[in-house]
Amino acid sequence: MGRPPCCDKVGIKKGPWTPEEDIILVSYIQEHGPGNWRSVPTNTGLSRCSKSCRLRWTNYLRPGIKRGNFTPHEEGMIIHLQALLGN
Repeated sequence: MGRPPCCDKVGIKKGPWTPEEDIILVSYIQEHGPGNWRSVPTNTGLSRCSKSCRLRWTNYLRPGIKRGNFTPHEEGMIIHLQALLGN
């Protein structure tokens, strides 16, 4: 009696995202905003699960995501706050 599955798993593409799929997803989110993720695959024509679309946006494509190493300032702040507050 749980939640219904996010997709029917038939015809769903798995594996790495292509640059073309990224462009489609980004343009859709820019136009409509990050909202009803279940409607994204049907409205965009992507053969991806709605969960996959949401995670791709959240973890890779969203503006403002900082990837890479910590700056020396950030590293110093982490050490200072850990010493002050603990784990």
